[in-house]
Amino acid sequence: MSASIMPIKKNDEHVFDPPSLHLFDLPEAQLKQLLERRARNRLAFLSIVKNALTEGIDYCNLPVKGKKALPTLMKGGAEVVCQILGLTPRITIAHSDDTSLTMCCELFNEFQQVVSMGYGSRIYSLDASNGGRNKTTKMTTKSAYLDAVIRAGALSSLFTMDLEDLTDAKPIELITPSQYEALMSELGKHQVNTQRFTNWVNKVCESKQLSPIQQLSHMPASLFSHVLAKIPSFASAN
Repeated sequence: MSASIMPIKKNDEHVFDPPSLHLFDLPEAQLKQLLERRARNRLAFLSIVKNALTEGIDYCNLPVKGKKALPTLMKGGAEVVCQILGLTPRITIAHSDDTSLTMCCELFNEFQQVVSMGYGSRIYSLDASNGGRNKTTKMTTKSAYLDAVIRAGALSSLFTMDLEDLTDAKPIELITPSQYEALMSELGKHQVNTQRFTNWVNKVCESKQLSPIQQLSHMPASLFSHVLAKIPSFASAN
């Protein structure tokens, strides 16, 4: 039988004063006791998580060139953490357009309260030749779920986000030297300021969820035709 929550009556002898609205308003001894208890509980929780998860099934150690990386939490491990904490996920679409998808994961406790949220985003072009939009949906859903679980358990000291997707990702192809020369020639022809144009290209990169560039020679090749065609209108507008 589930326990019911009894309302507090005005004349009830067990009525207590409402708790302080701010943690730092507590008496020093009470504050110290509370924080020390939370610190002990967190260490106990992390120890339980470590013992409950199995390497290769719930988490893995992926090599990252040039530095030591934290173990990567996998979907199975996230499910174990949710079971320990008594959390249930709900996945919804946060944003979707022709180029990318963003998913949101909310984790609910047994009282149907949201205790954590996470997001995952991915551009469709990454999976165009390997699974298409179904894979994009799967990957963004998993990323959002893992993000929410790591936040809920404050597990960032133990695990990083799921990096196994990076093994499938192909490096972004940059424009060729001849394309760069054609771009600079067109900019000179229309007397367009290079730095202002670079700033505009970065806005295009942001809209397509690509990394910003420091100079035009580092521009993704996929943007070349679009950017080149926009130079005349960019010049007239500026």
